[in-house]
Amino acid sequence: MDLARGAARGAAWNFVTVLAERSFGFVILALLLRVIPASVVGLIAIASAVSDLARLVANSGAGEQVQASPGDRVVEAAAFWSQFLASLLFMAVLFVLAPWLAGLYAQPVLAAVLRVMALNVVLTAFIMMPAARLASQFRFRAAGLISLASTAGGGLVALPCAYAGHGVAALIAQRTVGILVFAVAAAIAARWVPPRPPSRATLREGFRFSFPLMQAALVDYIAVTGYVMLVGLRMPVAALGEFRIAQRLFEVLQEIAFMPARKVFLPVFVAVRHDPERRFETTRQMLDLLAMVIFLASAVCGAAAKPIVLLMFGSRWAAAAPVFAVLTLMAPAAALYSVVNPLLTTAGRTRLVSHYAWLNAATIAAAAWFVAPFGLVALAWALAARGGLALALLGLALRQGLARPAGPILRLLLVPGAALIAARLAGWAALAALPGLALPLQLALGGAAAAAVFGLVVLALARQRLRAMSQRLRRALFA
Repeated sequence: MDLARGAARGAAWNFVTVLAERSFGFVILALLLRVIPASVVGLIAIASAVSDLARLVANSGAGEQVQASPGDRVVEAAAFWSQFLASLLFMAVLFVLAPWLAGLYAQPVLAAVLRVMALNVVLTAFIMMPAARLASQFRFRAAGLISLASTAGGGLVALPCAYAGHGVAALIAQRTVGILVFAVAAAIAARWVPPRPPSRATLREGFRFSFPLMQAALVDYIAVTGYVMLVGLRMPVAALGEFRIAQRLFEVLQEIAFMPARKVFLPVFVAVRHDPERRFETTRQMLDLLAMVIFLASAVCGAAAKPIVLLMFGSRWAAAAPVFAVLTLMAPAAALYSVVNPLLTTAGRTRLVSHYAWLNAATIAAAAWFVAPFGLVALAWALAARGGLALALLGLALRQGLARPAGPILRLLLVPGAALIAARLAGWAALAALPGLALPLQLALGGAAAAAVFGLVVLALARQRLRAMSQRLRRALFA
């Protein structure tokens, strides 16, 4: 299988399985939020942000090592044991700091929740290696089905707990069971068992490769989700719960719209890293398709944000709808960032990955800290504006990863950007012209108006580009 076909089919399978997983996951979430109050969601949002920060940082870099050196068992052993030792350290730190963090947020129950969730930090160490092995073999269908099974397992355990009145326990069990299911299934599918500990020199090499990526993971997580820790210090826990639901919807938008493609970026860039011309053309073609998809998804979801939230979760979560509508405007910057990271990683410039990640997270954290006291919608607008300014910074990172001017690639964003603006205005106008419609009709009208206008603008401004993109995708999938 050639590179284009493997990447396209891998992304297609990722999309199908992620769509199925997120659809099932949102059915579970909708049922849970019918009985779990916003204050509990806010509490778990704080605990999840803290524990996931430790989990992701401890386990970052290992998967990239395996994918960058496919089939090298020495590298795999170094990657696993370096992340496993880091996971133990982070779990211990989280266990010790739990009472202090509970006092910081004035939530006494948070200490016990954090100590239970600290176990997930170590459990995740047994996911990364088999998952990376599957990715390096382009076995994205297997990885996607395993992820779907983990979501189903966690959800089916959580629902009885929630409806029995144990909301906190339900949300904790959902996460822990999901990780366990994924770890076991991925190990079986990849035929992976923990390797023997490597030599100290090999282990040091593993840490040396991973450490910049661990820093990047730290700040990336703050930029994507972890800034809720700062928001939680600046607003009531119930308001934080409402913000977390809007933020979670935005995360799922990213996971469906461009995360399936993001999973193939690293192995694709590894395959072309020694051919500058091919690397540039590969980046251009992938970002061309990615921009169209993510801008369209942002337009449709933003236009129909209110009926999406109310239909899924009920009127008690209405405050999350305008926040989600604004957060969707961050998607373009997030999509470009998803290309820059693997591009710089395969070029061996992991320190640049870390530096850009720090800048990205610092600006998001500043926006969250200073604007959160002014309300949820103001916070969402501040984050969206920061995302627009970040595009210039990401353009510089793209230039460094390609070792040539990035202008031809950045110009790919102009047409879908214009279509996004027109589509959002069209969706708003359509709903304003017909007030009082039932929620399903609002969803259909807002989404259809946005999608239609987006398509018309793209056809008017980039018909040939759209045709060429369709032909490339068809050849990659069906040739």
